[in-house]
Amino acid sequence: MTLNRGFPRCVLRRGMHTETSDGCSRGNRKGSFAMKAVKEKNILVVDDEETVRESLAAILEREGYRVFQAESGDEGLRVLKETPGIQLVISDHNMPGMSGIELLKLVRERYPNVTRIMLTGDPDPQVIIRSINEGEVYRFIKKPWDNTMLRVTIYFAFEAIQLEEENRRLVAALRRQMNFLKDLERDFPYLAALTRDEDAQLLLAEADLVQTSGS
Repeated sequence: MTLNRGFPRCVLRRGMHTETSDGCSRGNRKGSFAMKAVKEKNILVVDDEETVRESLAAILEREGYRVFQAESGDEGLRVLKETPGIQLVISDHNMPGMSGIELLKLVRERYPNVTRIMLTGDPDPQVIIRSINEGEVYRFIKKPWDNTMLRVTIYFAFEAIQLEEENRRLVAALRRQMNFLKDLERDFPYLAALTRDEDAQLLLAEADLVQTSGS
C-alpha cells in the first residue's frame, strides 16, 4: 500500500520539524536550507496500560515531540492543569473510572484549543459517534496501531494546530487594529469627517466623469 501521497516523504522516516521547500527536514550543514525556529510540540498520552504509554512515548519522542504521560483521566486533567503548553492529547477509550470519551469531553470544555485524539481497540460505531459529538476528536487511532500511520497522523495534527494558532493570531491582530481605529475616531472625530468628505468628493468626481462621457 502506498503511503506517500499527500505528505512529505520524509514524514515516513523521521524529522517533522525543520522543513525545506520540499517539505523534508535537513541538518544544519553547509549547503543545506536555513533552519527555522520551531515551537516545542507537547503531547499528553493517557492510558491505564504502562506498556502502551511507553510504546507511544518512545515512538513520538524519536520524532522530537515532548511527551507527558498519565495513567487515568483524573491524572490527565491534573497534568493539563499543571503543564501549560500541551497542544495534543491522545487518550485511550477503555480505562477504569473516567473513560476516554469523558476525558476528551472535559478537555474540550476546559482547554478548547487542545487537539484531541482517541486511541481505541473498540470498533463500536457508538463509541465513534459519541467521541465525535462529545469530545470533538480530531482522529481515531486503532489498537494495535501502525507506527507509520501514527507518525503521519500526529504530523498532520500539528499542521492543523499550527494553522489554527496562526488564524487566532491574525484574528487577534485584526481585532486590535479595529479597536485602535475606533479609539482614533473617538479621540479625533474630525479625521473620520475628513475621510467621509474625501469619499464624497471622489463619488462626485466619478459622477461628473460619467455624465461628461455620456453627453
